[in-house]
Amino acid sequence: MSIKETNAVNVTKFYDEAARCPTSSSLHYREQTRIVHLRNFNNWIKSILFNDYLQHARNQFGHDTRFRILDFCCGKGGDQLKWAQAGVDHVTFVDISSASVDACKQRYNQLRNRRRKLYTADFHVSDCTADISRSILCDRQYELVSCQFCLHYAFESFFQAHNFLNNVSCCLRPGGFFIATIPNAYELVRRANQAYNSSPRLNEDKGRAALEFGNSIYSVRFPRESFTVNHIEPPLTDDGCPKESCDSLQFPLFGARYEFHLESVVDCPEFLVYPPLVDQLAAEYELKPAAAPIPFAQYFQTTLCNRSGREDPCELLTRMNALETWIKPEKRGLEDRLVAQHEPNAYSHVENQIAKDPDTFYNSTAVGTISQAEWDVINLYSVIAFQKQ
Repeated sequence: MSIKETNAVNVTKFYDEAARCPTSSSLHYREQTRIVHLRNFNNWIKSILFNDYLQHARNQFGHDTRFRILDFCCGKGGDQLKWAQAGVDHVTFVDISSASVDACKQRYNQLRNRRRKLYTADFHVSDCTADISRSILCDRQYELVSCQFCLHYAFESFFQAHNFLNNVSCCLRPGGFFIATIPNAYELVRRANQAYNSSPRLNEDKGRAALEFGNSIYSVRFPRESFTVNHIEPPLTDDGCPKESCDSLQFPLFGARYEFHLESVVDCPEFLVYPPLVDQLAAEYELKPAAAPIPFAQYFQTTLCNRSGREDPCELLTRMNALETWIKPEKRGLEDRLVAQHEPNAYSHVENQIAKDPDTFYNSTAVGTISQAEWDVINLYSVIAFQKQ
């Protein structure tokens, strides 16, 4: 069995098991987890992204156009309600996991029973990093293609990345958009370098060991074969002694594998996605960047500053419970528990901001925020968008 087949089998197994687990599918369970606000924040990001580019597509094709969506790597259909609220007309759901597609169908049927008007849909089990342009996607045209938190699987190899982008391009209508959320490779590499150079282990041990970093809710582990080390001679201090060495890590463009663990979420091997490489490959398939890659934190801040779109992003944050309510200690009751209240410095950013600008917060007893550990994870992701030429 080839490496490609092995990883495809692993991905299928991981997501099949997750889809069949009744606990992980329970809304009550998700609302009780340590990362409930992180999950909701990520959903807020996707809602804003969908609304932004559906608006661009409507401006491009006209508001009377019948909008068709291709939801690549759809999982259990967690974005179905977002598509319904956006008023699209048809959605094609594709995923490598048959159990996930079954759960997606079930969720669609439940949603259809609750909503008088809902988009039509079709469902397919397929590997989106294989060439499906002549089978599932043959003679189809979509105004928008979406791939959320899964594009990194395509960067296991050159051929998988090309297949994926060819699949997108072949069925995307000229002028249509491809949107995705991807790991922030720049931030991952920055943290990897920081972890490597701050490791207390001896250099000879570091040369053979896997590289790990993280916090109380996430961890990243790069196996040793995923990177090479460029040894940089340290400069000398004024008294002629060498400064502390600062080696640089190098990662391949394809197959830069790492293991990502997030509390209460399925573990599955992932791969770095280098944005300039995505741009270069996408150009071969007539996909032009509609915007530079934007880290989630920056996208959040820009959205709140602009406040444009179909609905107020601040109201959406509240409705989706994407931020945690931090209450002044003297005003807290027994029920006012914070998800990270036992973690040191989890909310020091709030306390510092209030201390710096007490007048602004004088009459406020509560502030919307998110724990530092969750914010560290949020900064590990970016949004990207392309337009078919």
